[in-house]
Amino acid sequence: MPDRYLGRIIGKYRVIRLLGTGAFSWVYEAVDQDLEIPVALKILRPEFAGREEAEARFRREAATAARLRHRHIVSVRDVGAVDGAAFVAMDLYPITLGRRLSLVGHLPETECVSLGIGVAAALSQAHAAQIVHRDIKPDNILLDNEGQAVVADFGLARALTAITGEHATAEVQGTPHYFSPEQARGGDVDGRSDLYALGVTLFRAATGRLPFDGEDWYAISRQHIETPAPSAREFNDEISPEFDAVLQRLLAKLPEQRYATALQLVDALASLPTAPAQAGASTLRSTSHTIEAWHTPAPVAKPSRRWVIPTFGAAAILTLLTLSLWLRIPAGLFPQTPGPSAPGTSTDTSAAGRLPLPSDSAPRVSVPGGPIVSDTTQASGATKPAPARPRPAATPRTFSLSLLTHDSAQLFVDNRQVGVGSWTGERPPGARLTVRAVLPNAPATCQWAERDSVLGPVKAGQELQIELPVRNCVTVKFDVEPRDARVAIAPLDGGIALETRADSAGMLLLPTGRYEVKTSAQRCFPVTDTLIARPQADGTPVSRRFRLLCN
Repeated sequence: MPDRYLGRIIGKYRVIRLLGTGAFSWVYEAVDQDLEIPVALKILRPEFAGREEAEARFRREAATAARLRHRHIVSVRDVGAVDGAAFVAMDLYPITLGRRLSLVGHLPETECVSLGIGVAAALSQAHAAQIVHRDIKPDNILLDNEGQAVVADFGLARALTAITGEHATAEVQGTPHYFSPEQARGGDVDGRSDLYALGVTLFRAATGRLPFDGEDWYAISRQHIETPAPSAREFNDEISPEFDAVLQRLLAKLPEQRYATALQLVDALASLPTAPAQAGASTLRSTSHTIEAWHTPAPVAKPSRRWVIPTFGAAAILTLLTLSLWLRIPAGLFPQTPGPSAPGTSTDTSAAGRLPLPSDSAPRVSVPGGPIVSDTTQASGATKPAPARPRPAATPRTFSLSLLTHDSAQLFVDNRQVGVGSWTGERPPGARLTVRAVLPNAPATCQWAERDSVLGPVKAGQELQIELPVRNCVTVKFDVEPRDARVAIAPLDGGIALETRADSAGMLLLPTGRYEVKTSAQRCFPVTDTLIARPQADGTPVSRRFRLLCN
C-alpha cells in the first residue's frame, strides 16, 4: 500500500503525504532535509523494485531527463535507490493540469494556447536531445505558481517499458486516450507522436472532453487509427477556427501530416490571435513565458549570379547610353540636373530633340540593397526640363533590438552575453533569436531570476524593445503551529498566490517583494500578517513564526 512510505526517511528525504498513484509508481510530497525544501518524490512500486537491471535502467533514464534544462521541464534533483526503494526527486508544483481540468471542466482558448506553447517548447528541447516523452497527458503537465506548464516524467515511460517487459502496456497503455496512431499499432515513435498526444491534451483542455473514447483501450486505439478527429468547435463554439485548425493538424493520422517539429508548433500557436502578449507592429514586450513569432515571408527565388549580373550590366550600360543620346546629356550613372535658363535662351525639349520613350521600356537604376527605381519622361512638348532623379534610399539591412532588465542582470543574445541591465544593437533579419536575462547571484532554484524569449523571424527596419523582468529570491522560514495549519501567501506586488500546509512551508523560496500571509486551521483563530521578502545582510533566511490560538 502507498501508506507504507508515509513518515519514512528515504535517503535524505522525509516523506510527508501521498500526492498520487500510478500503475508502476507512487508520488509523494517530501522534504529534502539537507536543503530544507519540499520536493516531489516518485518511488517505484515494490513489486517492480529489486530487479537490478530494471532499476539501473530506471535511474539511467531519469538521469537522462535530469540533463534537460528548460523552464517548461520539471527539474530532476536526485535519482537513487535506498532500502529497496528506487526513487526520483523532482521540483514540487502545486497542481497538475489533469487536476485543474477535473475542477473547472475546460479552459479558455487563450490559456490553452499558452499551455500549448510551453509544452511544445519543452518538447522541442527534449527532441533536440533525442528524447521522446511517449506519455504526454494532463497528469504529466504540472502548473507552476504562475499557471505555466511544466512537463514531467521525460524518459520515464521508456524506462518503465524496460522494467516491466511484456507488461509494459499497463503504464503506457494505461492512458490510451492520448495514444498516437503509431503507438496504438505498437510501431516505432518519434517526436511527432508527442505532438499528437499534445493535440489530444489541448483538445481535452479546450472542450472538456476527449476526441476519442470507448469501453476499453482496444476500442479507443482503433479510433486513433481509423476514425477522423472531430472538430473542437463541435463541442465549444467559442474556439476560433485558427486554433481548431492547429488541433486538426496535430491529430492527423499520419506523422508526416502533423507539424514536422515541436518548434513549428510553437510558431503556429504563437501566431494565433489568441496567443498571449501579442506584439505590436514595431514593439515587442516579452516575459519568460511568452514566445513571439512573426509570419515568415514567402521565399523569393534568387537569380543566378553567373548569368544575371553580366546581363544586367550590359543592359544597364546600353540603356544609359541611349538615354544620354535621347536627352542630350553626358553619359553617367545619373542624369545631371539642368540649371536655370539664361535670359533669351530656351531649353530644347521638343519632339525633334528626343524620341518618346515607351512606358514599358523606361530606364531603371538598381541601387545595391534598395528597390528597382523606374523613371519615365513623357514625349509631349513640355517646356519644363526633366526633373533630376533623386537617389533612392537604401533598404534597411538590419533591425534594431533593445533589451531592458534588472540593473545587475546579465543579458544574452543567442547564448552570448551582450551587456548588463540594458543593451541596444543591430541584428540581421530573418534569423530566430533567443534573448535571455539572468541574475548571476540568485539561488539556482530561483525560477524568477531568469527570463528568456524566442524571436523570429524579424523583418529588416523593425525596432523591437523587449523587457525581461527578473527578480531575486529569498528563503523564508516559517514556524507554524499547529503543523496541519494552512498557510496562504498572497503577493502584494503581483504574481500568483501560494497555499500549502504548515509542515510543507518550513522553508520556501519566494521572489523578493511584499506578501500577505494568512494561517488558518480547524477550530483555530486565523492570523494574518504582512511579510517583506528581501535578502538579509548576513545571508540568513527570513524567519516568521505563527502560533494559532485553538479550541
